[in-house]
Amino acid sequence: MKKLKNYLTLEEGILILQKKGENASISIEELLHVLSGKGQSLILLFLSLPFCQPLQIPGLSTPFGLAIAFIGLRIAFGKRVWLPKRLLAKTITPHVLQKIIGKTLWLVRKAKHLAHPRLTWLRHYPALNIINGLLIATLGIFLALPLPIPLSNLTAAWSIFFIGLGVLEDDGIFILIGYLISLLTFAFFITMALSVKLIL
Repeated sequence: MKKLKNYLTLEEGILILQKKGENASISIEELLHVLSGKGQSLILLFLSLPFCQPLQIPGLSTPFGLAIAFIGLRIAFGKRVWLPKRLLAKTITPHVLQKIIGKTLWLVRKAKHLAHPRLTWLRHYPALNIINGLLIATLGIFLALPLPIPLSNLTAAWSIFFIGLGVLEDDGIFILIGYLISLLTFAFFITMALSVKLIL
């Protein structure tokens, strides 16, 4: 693939992706390639945003969640993480892609005025980078689970989004918000597991 020039903002990266996917399906591999110009945090934001809303797009939670999990492991251990070819080959139709991008741009334009460097040690302290990466990986696995439960992806997606935005903008406040929302995610899945156990 042709190497893309680095761009300056999250919005610019998404607009590049919007133009690339106007008239043709785009694979997960192409999506990751386009968004890699701004780094892993931008990829996390884009992959989590489709699930930050009650009306979700079926069929994407598993490939997007697995991609998020792999990226989380890469953040945690600072190494290249292999992605299965089957996952990379998963395609997104132009209609679905433009729908995701429209909602993503709206939310990004709202959020970008609020994020700025604060509590930057939460972003740069090496041990916390490992914690952030492992937390993102775990949440990605939760997101990938094909559960027939309404809104089951919502808290995991929002947690990933806020941690990713905090890492991207060196904003520890957003990372802390992501931590708090992740507690709700863990509480939800623990409660669900206990309920299933009681039924069985």
